[in-house]
Amino acid sequence: MSDNTKGVHGGAERFVPILVEPKYEGNIGSIARVSKNFGITKMIIVNPPTLGEEARRYSMHGYDLLKEAVVVENFEDARRLVDHCVGTSGVSETGRKAFLRNPISPMEMIRWARGVNGKVGLAFGREDFGLYKEELSLCDQLVTIEADPIYPIMNISHAAAVLLYLVWSDRNTLVNDNARKADRVEREALMDHYDRLLETGKMPLHKREIASVNFRRMISRASPNYREFYSMMGAFSRAMDRKRDRSQNEDRNG
Repeated sequence: MSDNTKGVHGGAERFVPILVEPKYEGNIGSIARVSKNFGITKMIIVNPPTLGEEARRYSMHGYDLLKEAVVVENFEDARRLVDHCVGTSGVSETGRKAFLRNPISPMEMIRWARGVNGKVGLAFGREDFGLYKEELSLCDQLVTIEADPIYPIMNISHAAAVLLYLVWSDRNTLVNDNARKADRVEREALMDHYDRLLETGKMPLHKREIASVNFRRMISRASPNYREFYSMMGAFSRAMDRKRDRSQNEDRNG
């Protein structure tokens, strides 16, 4: 094995299902069961209903995952518990303005995941409304499972089974760890820097949202290492400093 491939195993335990305000106990229990089938060791549930006998019955041997699931009040809290987050959606959009629902395929997600380190959250939205716009904007990637156009929307437990099977099948793939990847805190700092750069450049507010989401998805796909992170931070800081200097000179000479 070369030095460039001495990284960590991309095991299924790196992936964490995040159930966002699920309505039905049966779906929650079923996802716990299929998570157990495919090597998942942790679940996060956002604002669940009361879990009783139905959830236990559907979970079968995944009941331990159900009992030990981390329960949080909102998606933002769940997002902070993972290093990367992949939203799931049965709806995709096309066109230049389709920046929130512009998904990749499950196999593209698997290839992307090989290049990132840390915990990867798989966010499954509400049975009726899916993930809200604000939640999609916090996702590093969006994945959709292509199905027959006559009936393309899958039950969330079935969608979870498809994605977790692919995760399990890819479990022994090595991740290149030659240069440490930028972690979640560093990536969020980069996002904050980029957003301030857009503000400094006086980009219209409605365009900033699009640019911010697109930048987040691009950085996620690129999976920059820490050297690249500091290089971009420096470039953004220099651009903002030069903009401020020009503005101050204009004010003095005005």
